[in-house]
Amino acid sequence: MTTEETIEPAMSRNRFNCPTCGRLADQAWFNAYLSRINNPEGVPLRIQGADLQRLAENPQFPPDVREQKVDYWNKVNSGALFIDRWAPIQSDLFAAGMEFSACHECMAVGVWIGGKLIHPAAD
Repeated sequence: MTTEETIEPAMSRNRFNCPTCGRLADQAWFNAYLSRINNPEGVPLRIQGADLQRLAENPQFPPDVREQKVDYWNKVNSGALFIDRWAPIQSDLFAAGMEFSACHECMAVGVWIGGKLIHPAAD
């Protein structure tokens, strides 16, 4: 019987136990760049409540696309951080002191500020 080593998350490592899934996994590191929110209200977009229900019933999308969109917004609204592709952006605004780690196993994202893991929060 082999017991897997436990390696605490740290910015000086590229392999540690994921704070989300708990598995010992390689981690990819990312810098944080800023792009201004560009919608008429000027605030972050969240589809929830009645708007999410309308999306779930919108006949404009095939059922599998509706399900994928609803799952996406449920995940976002739950507070999960994960890697997703969006439109490419160009930005020269850098969030100094903030980095992200992403687990190769579960794709969850850790948020690091000042060298400390702040999300997910330790129990």
